[in-house]
Amino acid sequence: MKYLLSLIIIMIVTSLSNETGSRNSEVHDQEQLPLFSFGVIADVQYCNCEPSGTRFFANSLQKLEEAVKTFEEEKVEFIINLGDLIDRDFDSFNPVLAILKDNNRILYNVAGNHDFSVDEREKKRVLPLLTGKTGYYSISVDLFRFIFLNGNEISTYGPGGKQLSREALNIIGKLKEEGQPNGMEWNGGVSQKQIDWLVGQLNAAIRERQKVFILCHFPAWPVNEHNLLNYITVLETIRPYDNIIAWFSGHNHGGNYGNLNMVHFYNFKGMVETPDQNSYSIIEVYRNKIWIKGYGRERSMILAY
Repeated sequence: MKYLLSLIIIMIVTSLSNETGSRNSEVHDQEQLPLFSFGVIADVQYCNCEPSGTRFFANSLQKLEEAVKTFEEEKVEFIINLGDLIDRDFDSFNPVLAILKDNNRILYNVAGNHDFSVDEREKKRVLPLLTGKTGYYSISVDLFRFIFLNGNEISTYGPGGKQLSREALNIIGKLKEEGQPNGMEWNGGVSQKQIDWLVGQLNAAIRERQKVFILCHFPAWPVNEHNLLNYITVLETIRPYDNIIAWFSGHNHGGNYGNLNMVHFYNFKGMVETPDQNSYSIIEVYRNKIWIKGYGRERSMILAY
């Protein structure tokens, strides 16, 4: 009788142990599945023109088609363009946007400096075409907020007019006097109005318990000649927030990476570079990490948060 009772107890414990192990395995498997994924491209810089140095502008169409095909095959939920879809001429937008919109993925754009390399009369058409009137906006996906910035507000080349152009020249002049490497006329900055909006977005994300991705054509870290003109002010603005995962940017075609205050600053490589090597990425978002899967020249990285 005692033997039979002991056998029954062992069977119950074994059964419970197997059920617990099965549940733990299921939880582990769920944690390893991405919550969602999205595609990223940067610096396509298409135009129907001859190559210049390492930039093969016309070849970008074929590269872009390859990237979009991969995004479709991998079933990403949306695509993010980090700016500089074109190199010059407003008509260059037509073929690239046709490729990007010829699929079932939503496209989110930020504007780059080369997107404004169009006739002066066409400059005011760029933001409405790509992003909306202001050039900055946000979206929410699951428990994440994506904040898209317009780094061209204060610039010598943008549609803001003479006043903002003079402001940009003053900032550039001061940066050069200070020996800062980003005092370049092909860089831009964000206005105080946009910074105030950014703070509002970050506060809203805190209230809604959202993690944040910031997306801008221009990098903000590490120190580099391609950085936003007022990157120091922007970094000081975002420093108090512990819910920011990453700042994604283009502009620096060679790519870059840095970490500041536990924020990943990832600079994606330019698609326009080289005659035949592509560069694009798929980002898989997990509960505790992001996996950047690089294609072509783009490297792959797993970044914890």
